[in-house]
Amino acid sequence: MAEDTVCSETENGENQNRGTEEGKSLLNRRDALKMGAAAAADERYGISFSRVVNAVNDLGLDPNGNEPIDAAINRAIDRGDTLVEFPPGTYYWKDTVAESGVNNWGIRGLGDHPTDVRFVSDDGASQFLLKVNGGRGILVENFAIDYGFDRQGSLGMLLKAHDNLRVQDVHFVGFNPTQGNGAVDNLSPQALDPDGQVIVDGLVRTGPTDITSHGHLGGDANEGCIWLGSKHVGDLVIRNSHIENAGTNAIYARAAEGAVKIENSLFVNNNQTSLRIGGSGSYVQGCRFVVDTDNATDENGGEFINPHAITWETGNRGEAGGYIEDCEFIYKSAPSKTTAAVWVDGSAGEMAIRNSRFQMDVDGIAAIRIDDPRDPRLGVTSERPWGVTLDRVSVTGSSSGSAPAIRIDNRNGSTIRNSCLHLTGNREGIYLRNSDNSVVENTNINVTGQATVFDGSSVSTSGITHTDSCPVPSDSFTVGDSTTIRKASISFEDNNG
Repeated sequence: MAEDTVCSETENGENQNRGTEEGKSLLNRRDALKMGAAAAADERYGISFSRVVNAVNDLGLDPNGNEPIDAAINRAIDRGDTLVEFPPGTYYWKDTVAESGVNNWGIRGLGDHPTDVRFVSDDGASQFLLKVNGGRGILVENFAIDYGFDRQGSLGMLLKAHDNLRVQDVHFVGFNPTQGNGAVDNLSPQALDPDGQVIVDGLVRTGPTDITSHGHLGGDANEGCIWLGSKHVGDLVIRNSHIENAGTNAIYARAAEGAVKIENSLFVNNNQTSLRIGGSGSYVQGCRFVVDTDNATDENGGEFINPHAITWETGNRGEAGGYIEDCEFIYKSAPSKTTAAVWVDGSAGEMAIRNSRFQMDVDGIAAIRIDDPRDPRLGVTSERPWGVTLDRVSVTGSSSGSAPAIRIDNRNGSTIRNSCLHLTGNREGIYLRNSDNSVVENTNINVTGQATVFDGSSVSTSGITHTDSCPVPSDSFTVGDSTTIRKASISFEDNNG
């Protein structure tokens, strides 16, 4: 059985050092005059700025990383309606900048690539550079937060906005240490209004990490890349992003009441799980998950424990709804405690997996495991209905083990249709337990073990074959300029055979 993770429901990082005013200098009169004469208004991603200022030419900030910039940045954006643009360079961000209720402001790098503009802090510092609580129309764009490779600290952003928050092409560079060394999550993007929206587009974090068994538990626990708490009640879209080598939970959103939508993104060798999401309005679409822990970077510390691709759960919300669609899951090597590529907990009710492909070349790991809602591991029993739908799902590979390729437990009214299983090795195909009024139809099950096992389940079957080969994941997943990732929708007919 895979290791579980429990996260504190308090807002992550609220007890982090908020910084001091020590060493901060106010804008001098010349800087203020320059700021008042700054460039004309601009609009980016639907956010309007009445003033645009250049961090070096207008604010006099040091692009060589020697003098702190945070006091000047705080003063520039505190008035709102201001976009601060940074020419290529390295900028020393000493203390946290905290903003509350400020509208229409942003910081933006002017380089050709996000790493052309780098924000750094003191060696070993662990803090949020930005802590935002409220406001509308906030942009952070085209820069890198670089906390180095000394294994001593990490830097991030805690961004809670009412609406229209945009995180565009932001990279996190460095070694991600354990909490015992002061680690913080890289990003917490939250919509505070039910009708509010947050978009994260082009995020990249691929640096090595210390791998530990549980995140958010203190001590030597690890921090993930993206974390959401219960205050996220709006709509979050994460797209065109790449997260790799997360020591625990690349995106953790089990407590979030608002929808979490993951699109066109790549996840590689993330421990515990790449995604912990689920519930009404949430989905994963057009993403690729790769687990090959034997060939992960040797710069990581510790050993992988249970790298699941998706843990679909809703914690104490006990919610139904949501789907996984047009995704690819590739398992080449993984530790034995890994349960499944997609693991649906009993805290999640009705959901669907559609038009997706699983390549399972690791013994003992299921492609899909859907648990009993009466016995949830990760929350409370889900609301009804509990039935799940698997439509145009392909499972291929060479592996053996006691876990069937697909297992569904206590989910009356479940359906598997238009799907295909072709597995060499000694493995059962489809296992349904205590799932009455279920259907398996128009599906090929070519396995050496039993094709179907219906344990205490009344299942209607039709159009079952046992000889065909099945579609496999594509050979490549296009990563444009290492900032954005594009993926066409999978066609189930492609690569057949």
